[in-house]
Amino acid sequence: MPKRAEQPADDPAMGSVDPALHPPVAFPDADWAWFTARCNALAISGAGPRRAALQALYGHLVGVNRWLNLTTITAPRDFLKQHLLDSLVLEPDTRLRHLSEGAPCVDLGAGGGYPGLPLALWHPTVPWVLVDTRRKKVDFLEAAAALLAGFGAPRVSARHLRGSEVSARASDLQRNCQLVTCRAMGQASEVLTEAADLLQKSGHVVIYKGPGFAGPERETAMNTANKLGYRFVVEKKVVLEEGDPERVMVVYERTR
Repeated sequence: MPKRAEQPADDPAMGSVDPALHPPVAFPDADWAWFTARCNALAISGAGPRRAALQALYGHLVGVNRWLNLTTITAPRDFLKQHLLDSLVLEPDTRLRHLSEGAPCVDLGAGGGYPGLPLALWHPTVPWVLVDTRRKKVDFLEAAAALLAGFGAPRVSARHLRGSEVSARASDLQRNCQLVTCRAMGQASEVLTEAADLLQKSGHVVIYKGPGFAGPERETAMNTANKLGYRFVVEKKVVLEEGDPERVMVVYERTR
């Protein structure tokens, strides 16, 4: 791919998040077969019928990524593994199987849209709010949400705010959310603090971490959880592919 500075200045796609200017990109059949096989191995159902939607999300992401720094992961197999599969490893968890259709779910620090966009596609009757602090990324997320609406997931939106701003700027989310997810955004203790004003009592926060979570970060997170009214629920460990390091999904429940 040419460097961004080398893109032609008259390219209408440069600077635009419009999905019409960033059409779907097909996954090679071998990569798609690998992805569906790994989904089956990890008890993630429903990938097959969603191929067209996922190819649309992929084309939109890599198209906008030509001018907006969303991700360094753009090759098809890498995207399928490190964005989609990594997002969906939460699927077998009971906290997703029993989501209600009323209270919103929030993807905190959504960035390029993962895990929020795939989870919204898998749970289209639930309202999903993708939150980020960077205006351009929120513009991208709003466009991606509109794209998903065309694939039967109409309840996705994006907000430009921090979790700590909900009382002043997003009162509809304050202590009203049933689930908060967060992937690749700072220390777990910081995420728990950001999510505290979002979660309703008995709501859950799920933080995607790597093997480095064990140790000081885990201890600090536990201390923060106790202070803020969370209960530690579980650390779910998974390996995306044989030979990979463990991924850790850390789950806390809001108890007050």
